[in-house]
Order: sequence, then C-alpha cells, then structure tokens
Amino acid sequence: MRNLTRYTFLLLILLLYSCSSTRRAARTVAPSGPTPSYAIDYLNRYSSLAVSEMKRTGIPASITLAQGMLESNYGRSTLATKGNNHFGIKCHNDWRGRRIYHDDNRRGECFRAYKSAEDSYRDHSDFLVNGSRYRDLFRLSSTDYKGWAHGLKKAGYATDPKYPELLIRKIEEYGLHAYDTGMKGIADSAGKMPVATGKNTDAKAPVNAPPSGNNEVTGLTDTAHQQSSPVITPPAEAEEPIKVISLNTRRTIQENNGVKYVVVEEGDTGESLAEKYQILAWEISRYNDLPPGTALKPGQVIYIQLKRTKAAQGFAIHVVSTGETMHSISQKYAIRLSSLYKMNLMEEGSECAVGQKLRLR
Repeated sequence: MRNLTRYTFLLLILLLYSCSSTRRAARTVAPSGPTPSYAIDYLNRYSSLAVSEMKRTGIPASITLAQGMLESNYGRSTLATKGNNHFGIKCHNDWRGRRIYHDDNRRGECFRAYKSAEDSYRDHSDFLVNGSRYRDLFRLSSTDYKGWAHGLKKAGYATDPKYPELLIRKIEEYGLHAYDTGMKGIADSAGKMPVATGKNTDAKAPVNAPPSGNNEVTGLTDTAHQQSSPVITPPAEAEEPIKVISLNTRRTIQENNGVKYVVVEEGDTGESLAEKYQILAWEISRYNDLPPGTALKPGQVIYIQLKRTKAAQGFAIHVVSTGETMHSISQKYAIRLSSLYKMNLMEEGSECAVGQKLRLR
C-alpha cells in the first residue's frame, strides 16, 4: 500500500510537469489566422503608391506601408479619415497647406491635412528626402528594411523605443518586403499576401538627400504607433573589354570600377543628364561629390550611379601627382570621397600633398 501511494505520487508529478511544459510551449507559438480584411484593403489601396514613391525617392515601399499602417491604424485614425494624414506629420513653421488639430503630446496640436492620401504619401517621402537628420538613411539599399527601421528611430522619427521592432513586425507579418523588389503585391480576400505579378524593376536608392530644415514626426494618440580620366577596371581573365552600354541618347555609357558614367558634352547640365538617364537632379551632385548646382564642363566624367567604397582589384595605392585633389582621385577610381578620406585617416575637407601615398582599398 505504501509503495502504491509512492508510485501514485510520482505519477502525479510527471503529469503536472508534462502539462506545464505543454502550456509553456503553447505560449511560444505565434498565433495564426487569415489576414485581417482592413490590412488587405489598405494594401490593395496604397501598395502601388508606396512602390511609385520608392522608385521616385528610394524609400523602401515596405517601410512606407508599415509606417502608414502603424501611424494611421490602417487608415482608420482620426487624422487619416478627417485629414488624409497617414504619417502623423505635424504642421511646423514652414507648412502653408491645410491644417487639422488633434490631441497628441499636447492638446490641440497642429497637423498637416491633405486633399488626398496620395498627397500624404508624397509629402511623407519629401519630408524624409529633405530632412537633414535622415540623410544617412539614403546610403542604405531600398531592400534593407531593417536598416531603415532602426535608422528612422535613431534619426528621431519616433520616440517609442520599440518603433523599429514594430515596423519590422508589420513588414514580416504581411510580407511587405516583397514590394521592395519592385514587384506588385496583391492582398486578396483569402488573406494571401504579396504575390509577384510584375517584373523586378530594381528600384534605386538615392544617396544623401539634400538637407533642409529640421522637422519632427510624432505618432498618433489613437494608433499603435578637377577632373581626371577614370581608371578602367583591369580586364578579367577572359580579356573582356570594358563594358559599353548603348542607349538611345546618341552617346555611350561606360563603366569604371563597376560604376556607370558618361562624359559631359557641350550644353550638358546636371538637370539635363538627370532627365536623360532617369535619375533625380540632386543625385548627379551626390553621386559625384559635387556641391548642388555645380556647372559641368565638357570632357568631365559624371557618374550616374553611386560610386564604390574602394577601388577595383589591382589598384591598392595611388601616389599623388601635381594638380590632383582628393576629389579628382575619388573620381579617377570611382570611389566615394568620404570613403577615400576614411581609408587614409584624413579629415574630410583636407587635401592631399604631392607625393603622398593614398590607400585605395
């Protein structure tokens, strides 16, 4: 009888432990189920707009959509329904458009109001592009949604310490990163999220947007909140010539260090080249480390893509010659000027000396 009691006691302990483990395991399983209809509706309505803005500015479509979902509660917040404001952007001193007042950190704060949600999306993109605090974000790829999420928080877009995680969760929960490849996403009534229906357009990511005034975005109270010729990359083992790409522009695009460039002709300006090669005018300045509005000279090499962080293999050291500058050397090897300074432990804005040996890789 005593042994039976002992065995019964041990059996009860084992049963309790088993049940406890099962409950713990159950708590670690993420809930599953169909995608909410309001999320599907939001994506069906605004995903193509987010992709269009990505192609225009380089801001990942997934980031734009996740912010819109979070800040506007899927378009159902007061600011979204009454003011078409999907991103909680406040008025600030430079706003001359419509206004809507809403309780946030203080009562009756002024927020921007728009004629349409499309205007809100465009203003959100321009807000990031023109905000000096966000310029480092544009060094990131338009497919690096995690980098953008953390970068927004670091730049002060939101005060919530969990803001990056909230955005990333939204992106991964709804598969929003599919839109960053330029594909069209379809959210159907069955809850099937992004389905590839188009070609990869390889959306570009602009670099260092031009600075403007300091703005601030807040979450909503009712949401979850001298010119040198370029050095040609050494030929491959197969002795392939430098790549020359012919376009319908009556000139050729060449490559140096894997970066496409053109040679300036008489009458060319930054704006005309930008229009011809379908990039933004300020990107010409950024890609070539030039001050905005710099006049171009015939024969000058102008890159139409972001330069590399180091020179091509085979070019490790450059000995400075008379007349060369840090900028001309960076153009010669298709290296970003900031990277050239960093590799040589030099202060940005300083100049090299004749005979100085500069690291290129």
